[in-house]
Amino acid sequence: MSNLARLRERLTATDHSVVKGQWRPISACLDEDTGEFLNVGVMFQYGSKVEVRMLDSFERIKCLYGNRIDLTSLSHLMLDIEDTIRHHRNDLPSELSDTIRLGQPLYAAGADAESVVDEFFFDVVTLGMPVDKHRNNNFRYRSNHKVRETLFEIMREKMALEAERIICSEPYRLTLNNSAIIDVDVPLLNDRAAGAVVSAWYKSPMVVENNLLQAASDLLLVTSNSDRKRASMSVLMPQESSGMTKGEFTKHQDATRRQLDRWQRSGIDVIEAPSSDVLANLTIDWWQKAA
Repeated sequence: MSNLARLRERLTATDHSVVKGQWRPISACLDEDTGEFLNVGVMFQYGSKVEVRMLDSFERIKCLYGNRIDLTSLSHLMLDIEDTIRHHRNDLPSELSDTIRLGQPLYAAGADAESVVDEFFFDVVTLGMPVDKHRNNNFRYRSNHKVRETLFEIMREKMALEAERIICSEPYRLTLNNSAIIDVDVPLLNDRAAGAVVSAWYKSPMVVENNLLQAASDLLLVTSNSDRKRASMSVLMPQESSGMTKGEFTKHQDATRRQLDRWQRSGIDVIEAPSSDVLANLTIDWWQKAA
């Protein structure tokens, strides 16, 4: 069956669908000299929610552009696009910038939002196909924003009003000891403690290190400039069976463990788990007992 036939089949077979909404391809001009826009992601809006999947494998980018594209900057660009879409959700223009566009919204439905996005992603983001046909391509990154949303939903379900007292939907405005005021990203906060929620579910150790560094920096700023003396970092950790190659997983774990050991020695309690529900339960337990 061709890609077009599969698309048509999914657009018409909606009798047993649970989630319905509109999907849009996300395209970007990666080389302004050529002016060519390529699909780099897919988004799916359903109700007041949005699911996003961005390109996170750059082997084919290397084949197309060689050293003209900085892969580190490209990785950050993909994360920035996803964060922007998740933040604005339904209030999105067709052009996010001169080099980033959203396609026309088209109807789609499926069993769940993630499976809808994954199916369209593999159809329209050909750059995401691995060069090595035998390579395990089951790994799917999970963004900080996605992990937080999932944890917050579980916490609200299990903690009721108690969850609303500690969940911060917006950056916290912190007054430093020198009277300067800055915004810090601490998604969990009360009068005695601060908490971060971090996804380490990326293949790139660089992305993971950056996520952990940013979270730890914000936590230490809060504990050193306020009466909050307890801090926790809830980290979603991939396992060897999550879809990485053995080499990718070893490199990832070496880099991640170095960071986590460092932040534990600095006084931050590290909470880690391989699934969002377990991580949420451990996070709830920490806040109920320690904070």
